[in-house]
Amino acid sequence: MDTNSNIKANIVSVDNLLKIEKLQIPTYQRPYLWKEKNVRQLLEDVKTSMDAGKKYYRIGSVILYDNKEENAYDIVDGQQRITTLLLLCTYRKSNEHYCKPKFSIESYDTIKQNHTFIGEWLDENIGNDKDKDEFIQYVLKSCDFVKIEVNNLTEAFQMFDSQNGRGKELESYNLLKAFHIRAMEQESREEKIKCDRRWENATQYDPTPKIKDDPNIDILKQIFDEQLYR
Repeated sequence: MDTNSNIKANIVSVDNLLKIEKLQIPTYQRPYLWKEKNVRQLLEDVKTSMDAGKKYYRIGSVILYDNKEENAYDIVDGQQRITTLLLLCTYRKSNEHYCKPKFSIESYDTIKQNHTFIGEWLDENIGNDKDKDEFIQYVLKSCDFVKIEVNNLTEAFQMFDSQNGRGKELESYNLLKAFHIRAMEQESREEKIKCDRRWENATQYDPTPKIKDDPNIDILKQIFDEQLYR
C-alpha cells in the first residue's frame, strides 16, 4: 500500500522481516532495554494466539528508513521487538538466514539476560524440542508486522513521534539529537557513537547521590515535556 510517495506500508511475516539483510540500528537509538516482563508479555501473547488456533497474529508495526547513503534500512521504531525475536530464533536449529544488526555495547547485558530468560520460558511453557520448534515456526510464519518504509528521515521521525506515545525507545529530544548526529557527515561512526553517549550522559542528573537505588532525573525529558514539547 502506498499512501504517499515517500511512504510504503505492507504486511510482512516475522520471517520475511528478519530476512532483510541490511537492517541496522542507527546510532541515535537507545540501547536494547526490554525487561523480562516485556519479553514475557510478547511470548505469552503469541502463545495465547497459537493455543486458540488463530492462523495469524499481528505483533505491531515497525518503521524503517531507507538509508540509501549507507545502503541499509534503519530501524526507527521496533528495535526492542525485533531484537527479542532474533533472540528467540537462536533457539531454532537454523537461524543463519536472519539479519545480524550491530548492537551498542550498552545492549549486551540485557541481550544476555533476555536470551537466558527466553530459554527458561520455553522450557517451562512449551516443552520438548519439537514443540519449541513448532512455536518458533508459528512466530516466524503466522505472526506479522505492518512494515512502514519511509525514504525521508524527517517523515520517519514524525511518524514515530505521532504513533509511539507508548514507546520507551526514543524520547522527544532524541529526534533533535538525531539531526545533530546526521550533520556530522565528516565524522566516523565511532565519533558519532561517542557523541551519542556524551549526549545521553549529560541528560542524567542524580539529585540523591548518596542513595544507591534512587533513580536519576532525565533533565532534557523534563524540559521537553514540561516546557518545550507541548
